[in-house]
Amino acid sequence: MDILRDWYDFFKRGFPWSRKREILTEEDLKRLEPFAQRHNISCLIKKLSDESLVKKEHFRFAIFGDTRGDYRVARDIILSIAKEKPSFVLMTGDIVRRGRVEEYLAHHLRMAELVYPIPVIPVPGNHEEGPDRQYTAFRKIYGTDQFCFDFGPARFIGFNNNSFWSFTREQLNFLEKHLKSDRIKYRYVIMHKPPENLPVFVKTEEGRGVRRNTQKFYNLMRENKVTEVFMGHVHGFVSNIIDGVRYTITAGGGARLENRLNIEHQIHHYLLYDITSERIQCERIEWIEGEWKRVSVEYM
Repeated sequence: MDILRDWYDFFKRGFPWSRKREILTEEDLKRLEPFAQRHNISCLIKKLSDESLVKKEHFRFAIFGDTRGDYRVARDIILSIAKEKPSFVLMTGDIVRRGRVEEYLAHHLRMAELVYPIPVIPVPGNHEEGPDRQYTAFRKIYGTDQFCFDFGPARFIGFNNNSFWSFTREQLNFLEKHLKSDRIKYRYVIMHKPPENLPVFVKTEEGRGVRRNTQKFYNLMRENKVTEVFMGHVHGFVSNIIDGVRYTITAGGGARLENRLNIEHQIHHYLLYDITSERIQCERIEWIEGEWKRVSVEYM
């Protein structure tokens, strides 16, 4: 029955790879080269490694996602983040609407430059797939769609989980490889799509999450004592602890808020974390028509 249901959904959603592809030209991609030199993830991680040696056990980071084309909210959020002086900013994807070069230039990179040289490190969302469906512009800027780095007592693992239905074997192997470490106290996983059966609210609409191999994913998170899984895709804020792992959807960066969520979860926001080897403190910084409200998130 699951197979029949999957095929029904596949036909209903209209053969995603049957859509006409558009090639991104080299001339167009060249416009991204100056930004690629500044925002390449491998280079940013090298700088963060050096900074981690100085800050050691006490640091701050911010995370948000799903800005799409709303530069107004994204600009206000990133300027607010800059005032908090984090070591880096993570993003949970859908940073542009259609993955075109002009969108990166007009919206996302324009925003990221406001906080430079603080590193902005995103995972791609499904909207970054682009007209050629290869994440070409995203990879041109950032050099990769997955990463792993340590900062102080924490490890951060990000990956592209926008496969049509499933967590793939490659994705699960990547996670398993990088989650195993005896010397790391906190483990954070960053991805775009939540599991569709995540028991917080997500099963509201076809296509709002990952359907297959979700139990294997949950098992990996539990067995490796992951501290928190950050996700986007469903526009708002939801956070809950399941089997000892906190799952947090932070997708309030500017895209239209998800009206399937309860009203209290429909929030434009970012999250701010202060980390030491003894504790984690988190605040949700809410944006309401340009006004800011700080809310403590019960954590540990």
